[in-house]
Amino acid sequence: MDQPVANQAPRKSGGGALKWVLLGCGGLLLLVVAFFGISGYLVYRSFNTDPTKVEATAQEILVFEKPAGYKGAFSMSVMGVKMAALMADGGAGGSIVMITMPGKANQEQLRAQMRANMEKQGQSTEVVEKRKNDKFKVRSAEVESSVEVIAAKNNSGARMLQYMLPLDGKTGDSLLLVITGPEASTDHAFVQKFLDSVK
Repeated sequence: MDQPVANQAPRKSGGGALKWVLLGCGGLLLLVVAFFGISGYLVYRSFNTDPTKVEATAQEILVFEKPAGYKGAFSMSVMGVKMAALMADGGAGGSIVMITMPGKANQEQLRAQMRANMEKQGQSTEVVEKRKNDKFKVRSAEVESSVEVIAAKNNSGARMLQYMLPLDGKTGDSLLLVITGPEASTDHAFVQKFLDSVK
């Protein structure tokens, strides 16, 4: 006759703490994957290549007269950062890129953000020469621009001049204007003519 033993200890299952640690790590990994998935989806949804919509986004960032031969190439808006690019002759004739961030950011932050966005779009250029800064008038204020010579990383194609100007956006946010084009035609006069159209 078997009788139950009252003082028998309950059986412990092995790996109780390990199971909770693994579940916690798995849950954290799932959250990270979801975050990157949602972020990627938002970037995809905010990316636009319709020239009319791109030009409208550019005008939201900065009111200006579009130079002849330029049309909207792409725009994006993610977490308060807006970017719009106009291209001439498929990009070979030059580009005008605007990137704005909420609040006041320094020029280096804007440059880093702009370069990261351009690399995502397949731009494969690098700075091959830094030139003396140039000064321009924008809305009756003097603005200093860095001037760099850029070229394709594989040394194919022409060298281009690139002007980077920090400006105030329409809503007082930080704005970086980047004007790039062939050395022969993208000079001080070309940049100043564009800046004279900024309202």
